[in-house]
Amino acid sequence: MNERTNVMARWNETVSRPAWSACVSRRERVLKPVVLGLTLAGAMVIAGATSPAFAQAPAAGALPTGDAVIARYVEATGGVAAYDAIRNRVIRAKMEILGANAVLGLTVYSARPNSTYTLVESEVTGRIESGVSDGVVWENSAVRGAVVKTGAERDDALRDAIFDRMAHWKDHLKSAECTGTADVNGKPAYRVVATPKAGSAQTLHFDKESGLVVRTEATVNTAAGPVTVVAEPGDFRRVDGVLMAFASRMDVMGQQRVVTVEKVEHNVDLRADRFTPPAEIKALIKK
Repeated sequence: MNERTNVMARWNETVSRPAWSACVSRRERVLKPVVLGLTLAGAMVIAGATSPAFAQAPAAGALPTGDAVIARYVEATGGVAAYDAIRNRVIRAKMEILGANAVLGLTVYSARPNSTYTLVESEVTGRIESGVSDGVVWENSAVRGAVVKTGAERDDALRDAIFDRMAHWKDHLKSAECTGTADVNGKPAYRVVATPKAGSAQTLHFDKESGLVVRTEATVNTAAGPVTVVAEPGDFRRVDGVLMAFASRMDVMGQQRVVTVEKVEHNVDLRADRFTPPAEIKALIKK
C-alpha cells in the first residue's frame, strides 16, 4: 500500500462525506471571512456609521444595537472608503484537516458585485473547482462531479458571493440583532444574529474591546444536508487599508480544520474569463 493510499484511508476514516461537502462549499467563511470573507474578508458598513447610534456608548448594562456593533466593526477594520476602493481580491491559503494528515491548497478569487471562483488542490482530493457567476452557482469535483446548485445551497453561496457584503449590510440583510454577550476564548464578545434577505442566518461574535469578529456560527446547507460550522478568525493584518484575518480555526461536525492565509492581493488584473464556468457546467446549464 503506497503513501497516497495510506493517506486516503486515514482521510476516509476521519472525514465523512457530509463534512467534506461542508469544507468545500463553505470555503469563503473560512477565508472571508474566512475567513469569511471565512475570512470575514468583507467588512460591514451601515449608512450613517458616524450617527449617534454608533458614536454613543450604550448605557451601563444595556446592549448596543446590532447596527452599532457592525458599524464599529467597519471602522475598526478600515472604514467604508477603504472597502469601496477594492474591486477584486485574490486569496491564497492552505487548509489542514487535523487528524487526517491532509493539507489542501486554496485559491479564492472574488470580484464586485458577486462573482467568485475557488480552486482546491491536494494530492488526496485532486482538483476541486466551484464558483458563482451571473446567478449560477456551481461545483466541479471528484466528490460530486459537475453540479449546478439549487435551493438552500444556492442561496447560501449567493449570499457569500456578495463582495465585501458586510460593508453595506443594509443592502443585503433583513436584520442584525444583538442578542447578548458570550465568552470567546476568555474574552467578552457581543453576539449578533445576521439574517440575510436570501440564505441562512449567521451568528457573529464581535470582541467587545477590539470590535473585530472573533467567532462565526452557521448551519451550512450542503448536498448531504445541514452541517454546523464554527469558525474563529485571528492573526489580523492590514492589507491595502483593510484589516483581514490571516488565520481561522474551524469546527465542522466536531472535526478541526486550520486555515492559514499566505497572500492577499487586491485590484488584480484578472483574465476576462476568470469567473466563466467550465465546459461541463455550461453543458448542464443548457439542458
